[in-house]
Amino acid sequence: MIRHVLVGILLSASLCLAQDELPTVRMIRAYGGTNEQLPPIVMLDSEAEHEVGSPFATVEFDLAANTIPNVYARATHCTADWRPDDNGFLADITNRTSLVNWSLAPERSKYYRYRGKIKIPNEQTTLKFSGNWLITIYDLNTDAPIAQTRIFAVNKRAAMQLAFMTDFYEPKKRVSSIAYTIEATVTERTGKLLTNNLHTVTYYRNHRWNEPFIVSDQVSTDLNPRGVGNAIVGILQGGKVFRISRLPAQNEYRVLDLTDLSRFPFTGQPVRMPLSDLRRNGMFIQKSDDGALITDMVSGYNDEYVPVEINLDPAPGGASEDDVFVVGSFNNWKPDRTWMMHYDEELRLYRCRNWLRRGRQDYLYATGRLSADSDEILDLSFEEFEGNTASASNSFVAFAYYREFDFGGYDGIVAVTASNIYTNGR
Repeated sequence: MIRHVLVGILLSASLCLAQDELPTVRMIRAYGGTNEQLPPIVMLDSEAEHEVGSPFATVEFDLAANTIPNVYARATHCTADWRPDDNGFLADITNRTSLVNWSLAPERSKYYRYRGKIKIPNEQTTLKFSGNWLITIYDLNTDAPIAQTRIFAVNKRAAMQLAFMTDFYEPKKRVSSIAYTIEATVTERTGKLLTNNLHTVTYYRNHRWNEPFIVSDQVSTDLNPRGVGNAIVGILQGGKVFRISRLPAQNEYRVLDLTDLSRFPFTGQPVRMPLSDLRRNGMFIQKSDDGALITDMVSGYNDEYVPVEINLDPAPGGASEDDVFVVGSFNNWKPDRTWMMHYDEELRLYRCRNWLRRGRQDYLYATGRLSADSDEILDLSFEEFEGNTASASNSFVAFAYYREFDFGGYDGIVAVTASNIYTNGR
C-alpha cells in the first residue's frame, strides 16, 4: 500500500515538473505586415504615406514543446535607447495579447514543433504611443519571459531624408578604411517641431535592430561603437540635421541558400557547406537580401531546420587572435556562445555546427571576445574576415524622436525613412 502511494506521489511530481517546464524558443523575429523583408515599423496614422512602414507588425517565433504552449505577448514602451519607460501611463501591464496563430512543424522536424505568429496591434493589444516597443513572450503558467524582440511605432508628423558620404576611419586590421558619414535632415512644414524637443535620430542597418547608432543631445550615446562620431549640426536647408560619422561601411552580406534540397537534404546529420568560405576585403559576388531571412519560397512540408556545419577558411592570414563568430539572420544579428566557431588545427578551418531554418539566410563572420563572466561578446567587429566596401547595398533605417509631454512625457517617433548609398540624397 505504501509502495503504491509513493509511486503515485512520484508520478504526480513528474507530471508537475513536465507541466512547469518552459518551452524552448528556437527563433524569434519581427517584420512589417505579412512581408518578411519589411522592417517591423507600425504606422499609427493610417492616412500617412507609408514609405517603409506597415499597418501592423508580425512577431513570429518557433518553439520546441510537447504540447501547444500557453503563452502571451506583452508590449513595453521604451526610450530611444531601449530603456523601458518607468512612466506609469506607459507601463501598462494589461497591454498584452494571447491571440497566437499556431502552426505545426513538419512531422519529421526534430528541432521545433510549433510556430506562433502574433499580429500587433490586434483586438487585445494596442500601441497607443509612438516610439520603441519591446515585445516579450511569456509563459502563461509561470509568467516567465521566454523570448523578446523589437518593433517601432511611428506617428508621422515630419519628413526625413538621408544623405550618404564616403568617409574614413582607422581599422584595427589591414583592411580598407572606407566608412560612411550619414546625415538625416528632418523637415516639418510649420517648423514647430524643429526645436530642442526634436532631440534624437537613431540609425540601424536594416534588420539589425539590436545595433542602434545614436545621435542625440538628450539620450545616452554610449551604445555607439568606439570611434563613431555624432553631432546635431543645427538647422540647415529648412531642416534639423543629425550626423553620424565614421561608420565602417562593412561588406555585402553573404548568402546561404538552404532552399536547395539537393545540396541541403534533411538527414538529421549536419550538412557541411560544399565549399569553405574565404576572407574578403571589398569583394563580393552575389547581392544579398538586405539582412532579412527569406522563407516564402519554402513549402510547408520542407519548412524545417537543417543541421549545418559552417566552415570558414582563414587563409592566407591564418587563425585569428580573437574569438570568431558567425552572425546573421538566423540569430537576429546578435550572436551568443552557440554561434562561436572553433578552429580545427588538422583541417585548418573554422567550424560551427548549428540548426538553421530553411530559406535564404544572410550572414557575416565577426571577431570579438567572449566574456567568461557575462557570456557577452565584446568588441564585435567584421573587419578581419569581411573588410569594408562602399559598393555594398545594405540599407539604413533612421528614426527621429520628439519629446512628447502628454501622459507624463515619452520619446515618440515622428519621422522614419530608409536608404542606402545608391538611393541617397547627395
